[in-house]
Amino acid sequence: MARVLPKIILPDWAVTSFWLVVVAAVWSAAVRYFKIPDYILPSPEQVVGLISSKPDYFLANTASTLVVIAVGFFCGVAAAIPVGLALAKVGWLERSLYPFVVFLQAMPQISIIPILIIWFGFGLVPTSILVGLSVFFPVLVNAVTGIRSTSDRLYFVTRTMGSNALQTFWFIEWPTMLPYLLSAFRIALAAATTIAVVSEFLAANSGLGYAALIGVRYRDTVQVISVVLITAVVGVLLNTLSQLVERKIMRKYRG
Repeated sequence: MARVLPKIILPDWAVTSFWLVVVAAVWSAAVRYFKIPDYILPSPEQVVGLISSKPDYFLANTASTLVVIAVGFFCGVAAAIPVGLALAKVGWLERSLYPFVVFLQAMPQISIIPILIIWFGFGLVPTSILVGLSVFFPVLVNAVTGIRSTSDRLYFVTRTMGSNALQTFWFIEWPTMLPYLLSAFRIALAAATTIAVVSEFLAANSGLGYAALIGVRYRDTVQVISVVLITAVVGVLLNTLSQLVERKIMRKYRG
């Protein structure tokens, strides 16, 4: 009888690390084999060397970007949830305001940066507003969808038991809406990271986007690619964190 080999299951971080090593090795080999100039594509060794030689610089700019993401994300969520509840509950309000919300979402957000700079100058305020707008729409849509997915039978039970509006929301609507919100948060975090870096490129004096702008001004391809890689790492870490929080919260509600 053939011997059955044990099935090996690697953790996600090990698989991700393996592919990162493969990509870095292929990248390094391609740069050397094709003799690609540094100003077009530097080697991964150069990028890692620059980051390790200026840790304080990159850490400070990464922290600045994280502040923009955090402020914009929480402001967007804080505005989207109550507006979503109002639109889901009041029919005439949805008919009158929802087209305006869609118009704001359809409008290129980067196009309003000049107006924000005139109003608020450079820095945290205009960049956070752009991040908040990118977060607002997906959270709003999922909040409305979550409220409307609540079963009519549950509403009947709460009315039969004499629950008030606050109790109905907390025990019936909120648990139903929560999975939709958590999914929206993951989508919004990815958008917030991108918008934060792009807005810093245009309307800030610090942050990863600003560091990329400095690299472009001095034709420093190594710094630009370093910023791109750091931004990607930040995005992966934020997504992983949101997944962990989502699992913990859902385990609590389902348990």
